[in-house]
Amino acid sequence: MEISPTVNTEENQSTRRPIIHVFTGFRALACLWIFMLHSVSTKELENLFLLQLMPLGGSAGVVLFFCLSGFVMVWTYGDCKFKSAKCYWSFIGRRAARLFPLYYFSLFLSIYDIRYVWRKDEPCTKTNVIFIMLTLFTIQTWVPYNFGRNLWNEPIWSVQTEWFFYLVFPFLLRLIRYFLNTSQISLLTNRNDKKKALKRLYLMWFLVLCMSVIPVPFQFRPLEIGEHKRTTDPYDLTVILYISPLTRIPEFLLGMLTGIIFILKSSPDTHINQSDTNVSLNLVSSDDQQPDTKFSSSLCSNYNRYCFILDIYFLIGILFFICSSPIFYFYEFVEYHAILRMGSLMSFMMCTYLYLSARYPSSLTSRLLTRALLIKMGEISYAFYCLSETLPKVYSLLVGIMIEKSIIMKLFAGIGIAVFARRFIEMPFYTWVNKKLLRCQCR
Repeated sequence: MEISPTVNTEENQSTRRPIIHVFTGFRALACLWIFMLHSVSTKELENLFLLQLMPLGGSAGVVLFFCLSGFVMVWTYGDCKFKSAKCYWSFIGRRAARLFPLYYFSLFLSIYDIRYVWRKDEPCTKTNVIFIMLTLFTIQTWVPYNFGRNLWNEPIWSVQTEWFFYLVFPFLLRLIRYFLNTSQISLLTNRNDKKKALKRLYLMWFLVLCMSVIPVPFQFRPLEIGEHKRTTDPYDLTVILYISPLTRIPEFLLGMLTGIIFILKSSPDTHINQSDTNVSLNLVSSDDQQPDTKFSSSLCSNYNRYCFILDIYFLIGILFFICSSPIFYFYEFVEYHAILRMGSLMSFMMCTYLYLSARYPSSLTSRLLTRALLIKMGEISYAFYCLSETLPKVYSLLVGIMIEKSIIMKLFAGIGIAVFARRFIEMPFYTWVNKKLLRCQCR
């Protein structure tokens, strides 16, 4: 899963906003959360039943990524008018440069997943070929069809869905600004009708949140029936609705709306804790910088009741995700486990976490998420997400047997290849494309 860089790259942006470092920490949290979900079959978790159930809420990490992506897109490109095709394709080119190098590198390392193409006992079918082609064109999740057992580096389905979000983002942004009666988000911060704009944003946020409930009831299905249908029915709505960008776009939209609300509420002429806002701006800088320790005393002095409420809310959320899956299982509510995978509850929680942690950087939650270790993990999160599952498959392809799965070995191997891929594949290619592509000329 990938989100855009939080520093504007467009030369003529009217507002160049700094990075919100706590979001980098959230990226680290989300990718580790999803990693745990994909590691439930490892030997450490298989031997302990309760530990195997706890990561099942990790699907909410995908919701966090989608909401975070929408927030950061608005924070970065909210003032770009996208009034010309040249500007649109400049934006798309940069997004593609960020997503695709690691996407295709992960497919290359996971070539073992499509071994049925050359196996005599499992001949390649038309469905196999269609799946491979759609995956190569990054549009497999766009097709309302369940390809069953066809998997090619399973985690990257969300990259295809994210790519759809990037393609429609300029149009969504212009639509939101149309309803707000403005051409640039930054113009609203100094207008007398900001309160009216905020009321419209709250209404849009609520309506989109209600829309996100629609696909959830189709996910309510007993586990044993759902697992069987998942591999046999090509039109099983459980899978199709879960990965489809059309059903996941409310999460991205909620992130966008939350980002706009944050921009307006954090402007100087609103009634907020101004000193806390100043601290927030001091904690943001370039990708290679960390929050300076000289602000630590300022952070402590700005700790207030809102920071305390955020910390309690975050702690309750952690306990909820740890305990919810075992509770669903023991009380035989497994068919309702979908509320932890997608929908309004997850979207509400993730958007409020993002907003509050960015708004109140003095909180213990925000300071925890901006620790150096989580910042470094957040920087390699996209590479880790794409590649953490690939090394065992490379070994299997070369040796011909599957190695014993260990979550500790997967974690360290995933971090190692993620550091390599970010330094030698992701960033060099993205930097080169930024030099070659024409800058957006929105004014």
